[in-house]
Amino acid sequence: MKFFIDKGTTIYLNQLLNAAGVIEDYRDIRFIIKQGLVSVNEKNTFQQRKIIRAGDVVKFKKHHIKVLEHEPSKEKPDNLHPTPGIRHGKVNIWKTKPLKIEIELDKEIKVISQKIHEKLLSSNSTLSLAESCTGGKLQEIITSHSGCSKYFIGGVVSYANKAKTNILKVDKKTLEKYGAISKETAIEMVKGIQQLLGTNYAGAITGIAGPQGGTEKKPTGTVHIAIYTKEKIIHNEYHFSGDRETIRKKSALSFFKLLSESI
Repeated sequence: MKFFIDKGTTIYLNQLLNAAGVIEDYRDIRFIIKQGLVSVNEKNTFQQRKIIRAGDVVKFKKHHIKVLEHEPSKEKPDNLHPTPGIRHGKVNIWKTKPLKIEIELDKEIKVISQKIHEKLLSSNSTLSLAESCTGGKLQEIITSHSGCSKYFIGGVVSYANKAKTNILKVDKKTLEKYGAISKETAIEMVKGIQQLLGTNYAGAITGIAGPQGGTEKKPTGTVHIAIYTKEKIIHNEYHFSGDRETIRKKSALSFFKLLSESI
C-alpha cells in the first residue's frame, strides 16, 4: 500500500493506521501498538505518536504501508490510480484527537504531580518508587518536573515476581499465598524500596492493567497502592475501568492523590 504525504510534512503512527484504513478505532490502534504488533522500518514500536516520515515502511499483519511524499502543487503521476485497499492523497496538517477522558486524566495528573513536586521541594523530603503495572509511568511523570533530582532518589520497575523478590525482597511466601496483585505484596514492595533507598516517603503500585490477566476474584483494573511515611504505611485497593492505557493513567492519578494526602 502506498500512502502519500505532502513534501516536508510528517504524520503520527496512530493517525497513519487510521487514515490508511487499516484500523478505524483509535482504542484498537492504541492496543495493537502497545502490544508491539506494529513495526516501523522492520523494528517493533510501542509509541502510538511515533513520527512517520516519507520513506518509512509500516507493517501490521498483512498490511505493508510505504509512506511517500509528493509536491502539493503538482499533480500525481497518471499511473497512480486508486485501487481497492490503497489510499492515495495528501496529508496537510494532522492533529491528534485524544479521548476526553484522556485529556482530563492528563490534566489532573499534571496538576497534582506539580503540587507534590512543590511539597517535596519545600519540605526537603525524599521519594522512591516501586512500580509494577504502571511500568515506570510514575517515575516518568515525576521526572518531567525540573528540579526533581533534589527529592527523587530513584525507583524500580519490578514487573516480574523475580524482580519483586530479588530487588525489593518481597517474600516468596507472600506471593504464593496472596499473589502479586494484593495488599500484602504492595506493602512489602513499598517497604523494600524504602529500605533500599532510605527515603522519607516511598510508593508502590501493583495491579492488572489488562486486557489480559484478570480473573473472577481479581478482574482487570484491580490495583493496589501503598505509601510509606515516617508514621505509617497507607494502602488502598482500586477497581478501574477502561483500556490498558486508561487504567494505567487512572492508577497513576490515584497514586499521586494518595501521596499528596500523605505528605
